[in-house]
Amino acid sequence: MSVRMFTVPCVLLAIVAAATAADPGDAAAGKAFFSQTCMQCHTADPNEGGGEIGPSLVGLIGRTAGVGDSRFVYSPALKDSKLIWNPQSLDHFLADPAAAVPGTTMPIPVPAKQDRDNLIAYFQSLSSGAK
Repeated sequence: MSVRMFTVPCVLLAIVAAATAADPGDAAAGKAFFSQTCMQCHTADPNEGGGEIGPSLVGLIGRTAGVGDSRFVYSPALKDSKLIWNPQSLDHFLADPAAAVPGTTMPIPVPAKQDRDNLIAYFQSLSSGAK
């Protein structure tokens, strides 16, 4: 067997791995998705007090689940979850909130991975001060 027989598959594997690596998401697309889907319940504007139904998501990244918005009553399930909101925990939670934290009052999943990646990028941009 020649070296070339192994080189081509290895290069192709590296290209596929790079293409399927964690997508950092698009914060602008995440903001648009948030405005269309999440803003019915939440806010992500530091000048607003909170959403109509759900808590403010300002400063979400790095925060412990079930705390942060003193005007909102979090579910005991979310408080007891001990989750720290980071890209991985948000991705898991947003994919299926009821399965991730049974008893949560968050009823709406975000099934599309790209939408979750974009939302997470948007939340990260808010945490870093960019909008």
